Parts: sequence; C-alpha cells; structure tokens
Amino acid sequence: MESVTASEADLQLLHALQINPRVPWNVLGDVLGITPSTAARRWARLSEEGLAWVTAYRPDLAGQLGDPVNALVTAVCAPGRLSEIAHTFATHPEVLSVEIVSGDGDLHLTVAAADRHAFAAYMLGPFAQVDGLLQSSTCWVTRLYKEGSKWRLRALSPTQVRQLRSAAPVDRASAPRTAVDAVDERIVNALSADGRASYAALAEAAAVSEPTLRRRLRRLLDTGRVAVRCDVAWEAAGWPVPTVVALRVPADRLDETARALSARPDTRLVATCVGEADLLVSAWLPSLADTHPFGRMLAEQFPGVRVVRWLTGLRAVKRMGQLLDERGRAVRDQRR
Repeated sequence: MESVTASEADLQLLHALQINPRVPWNVLGDVLGITPSTAARRWARLSEEGLAWVTAYRPDLAGQLGDPVNALVTAVCAPGRLSEIAHTFATHPEVLSVEIVSGDGDLHLTVAAADRHAFAAYMLGPFAQVDGLLQSSTCWVTRLYKEGSKWRLRALSPTQVRQLRSAAPVDRASAPRTAVDAVDERIVNALSADGRASYAALAEAAAVSEPTLRRRLRRLLDTGRVAVRCDVAWEAAGWPVPTVVALRVPADRLDETARALSARPDTRLVATCVGEADLLVSAWLPSLADTHPFGRMLAEQFPGVRVVRWLTGLRAVKRMGQLLDERGRAVRDQRR
C-alpha cells in the first residue's frame, strides 16, 4: 500500500493550519519562511491527495450549548457484515464519525442530534433498523474537555506557535449567543465543505453580501457556534494508532482527571459522559507498542480509575462528516 506519510515541511504547514485554519497565505508564509504561493501550493497538494482537509462543524451539537446532544456509541456487528454496516452508518447525517475498531466492540460512532427527542428518534429508528447490528452501548456526552480541533502535530517551534496565535482571531466565546438561523446554517454548510473557502465564495453560498458574511462568520466563531479545524489522515500525521478508552472514575475526581488527561499531547478527545463509563478518552499513539505505556500511565497517575472498555482503531470511515478511504484519506466531494 502506498505510504501516506507527510514530509516535515508538510507537517509544519499542517500544524500551522491546526492553530489558525483560515490564516492568510502571506501570514503563513512569513511564519514558515516560504512564499505565500509555495504555502498555497503545498496545501493544494495535500488537499488534493486527501492527506488533510479544513472543515467546520457545530460544537454546540456536542453537548456544550443548551439541549443539543452528542453521544459516543460502541456497536457490535454480525460476522462478515462489519464493513458494510460501517459504510451504512456513514450515510446517516446524524453520525458524524465512524471508526472500525478492535477490542470490546466493532464500531465506534459519534452521533449528534438537535435535542434529546431527535436523538431518541434516530437511535430507535434508523440506527436500530440497520441490518446486522447486534448490540450497542451508548454514552451521552455531558461535557467536552477536549476535542479534535485542540490536538496538535507539534512540528513548529514555540516562536512560530506564538506568531500564529497572535494572528488568529481573538476568542470571545463568552460573548452573548444568539440563535442560529437559516443563513448561519448555510454558512456552516459551506465551511464544512471547504474550511478555507474565500469570503466571496462563502457569501455566494450563503446568499448574502460579503460584508454580511464576514460579520456573521465572525459572530459564529466568536460565540463558539461554529468551529473550524484542520484534520489530517492518521498515517500522514505519523500517529497511526488511535485508541478509545472508556473509564469509570470516582465522582470526586472526575473533573481533575478529565483536566489532567486533556493536558496530554496524545489525547484528542476527553469527555465526561453518562452510560457505561464516566469518562471517554481518545488518543492517537505512534505505535501499537505505545498502548502499554498509555495503559500504565492511566494506572499509575489515576489510582482508583477503572478501564471498562478499550478500543483500537483499524480504519476510519468518516470523521466529523468527512468520508475517508481505506488509507484514511479524505474522499473529495463526498462529504455527508
């Protein structure tokens, strides 16, 4: 199989876009010491090959704002039906991410809905009706301490990181939140297809003027109604072994445990939840052998914490709405 490992220069560019996904090419070029056209050309190649992509999504569909809910679901499938069922779930708009895993389950799914009633309707309807689904375990997310947009490749120097952060828009997530309307939804949908689309292209897609687009997008970003992130194929990132660990944590140590695990550079998702576990942790590791030190770290640093489920990723079929091929590359023009 063709290697998908990115070069060091590619990783630096991708790390920069993780920090500031919509940074202008001239700023990015200054930070990396290359011309804007070189930065744009490198990104075009990575994007064309499906090694990386910039997308947008509604973080309030992850249990952060009001009633919208998100759940992490582990499913067991009939023998010989796993790949077929994974691709069926990938067609469901409620399913944001689909990973084929090994361990205490066959599939790891991220499911989102506008509210609890919509979530129940999906789980009792289209989800339960998938042929070959044998059983499932659902953990409702109560709080996201960390998610994929906060994970970093660590390819830049501290000085370069500071430069990019200073060029990023000021985070005003504490600003008053207003309801998301049809125009906002069109903006989010356009960004989800291409997170680096120009303001002019976004304005056309949202059917508004460019000044209106800029104002609305700024408000959506500032209030946390939309998040933009740069995603990378597992192999290209050099962290090809994803793992998901479901933990039981003493109630009086849940918050401090979640915060401590969120601070680790190898964790991509840390979420408190209701279900078989109190805390779900997703990490990307350099090799299978690194799962042992990760498990040892959990036992030594968090006594009293019990592992109730351990999953190791085999293949990602869909990640935050982006369909992926068998090598973990983005499938162009086939987002769902």
